[in-house]
Amino acid sequence: MLDKILNPVPTIYKWDRFWAGFIPALLLPVVSFFLFFLLTAAYSKFIDKATFSFTLFLYSIKGATTFLRTSTLCCLPNAAVFFFFIQRNYYNASRAVVFTTMLYVIAIVIKDTL
Repeated sequence: MLDKILNPVPTIYKWDRFWAGFIPALLLPVVSFFLFFLLTAAYSKFIDKATFSFTLFLYSIKGATTFLRTSTLCCLPNAAVFFFFIQRNYYNASRAVVFTTMLYVIAIVIKDTL
């Protein structure tokens, strides 16, 4: 299975490589996590008139259901990357997006069960 993922299918497209899908799919959930924090901090500042630091945000999502919902929400933009690659027939890159998303899901499940 891993042999099929890491050895790409021959293609004529320049950007249809495993790393071209792996790197954006690896970075996008992290970026969306920080955007989610910024939205939460802005809501806290303008609506509740309270300060909200990053450490307080991390402490608040340590709850089981909050972490699961937040991490799943942060992995959702990978679907847009996946469909972008599928639309352009970049099958090796889209395979990398699925592989990276599954790594995130496995990490979330392991953290949630412990």
